[in-house]
Amino acid sequence: MRDDLRDDPSDDASPQRTLLATRREYLDGVERLLGLARRELRVFDPDLADLGLNAEPKIARLRAFLAASRTHRLYVAVHGTDFVTRHCPRVLALLGSFPGQMFIHQTVGEALKAQDCFVIADDRHLVRRSVAAQPRGILVLDDPKDCGSIRDRFGEIWESSEPTVSPNVTGL
Repeated sequence: MRDDLRDDPSDDASPQRTLLATRREYLDGVERLLGLARRELRVFDPDLADLGLNAEPKIARLRAFLAASRTHRLYVAVHGTDFVTRHCPRVLALLGSFPGQMFIHQTVGEALKAQDCFVIADDRHLVRRSVAAQPRGILVLDDPKDCGSIRDRFGEIWESSEPTVSPNVTGL
């Protein structure tokens, strides 16, 4: 991934696109978006297993993002919740700390057919793989138009999903 992309975009910045060839570049793009988000993050992933969101550095970034303002939002849509509920105690704790700002839904119906994965920051930046099982993707910065179409897609996925993850995990 190119290192010459700016971390502090302005409203009149030119859109930038970087093709991503590996999963590591995709994860670097996700990390980049976590740092660029100022109001909202939208995540769509099969199960969050590959994103490493439960890692302490990412949790710290997400906690700082949500704590910065009560208006900040983190929306997560996944096909399966087993990984989150069994292997992501920090994510669940974050959900418990910010119940009005962070939401995790599981897809149902038509949304279960979605094969891509992506993260959108502020309707302005995104990282996306058109097929989640493939490593290739794209990082888009400073492009509200391109991000708007993916946000619309997220909206459709969100509408066809249910809130199934809560911060309180009970078991036998």
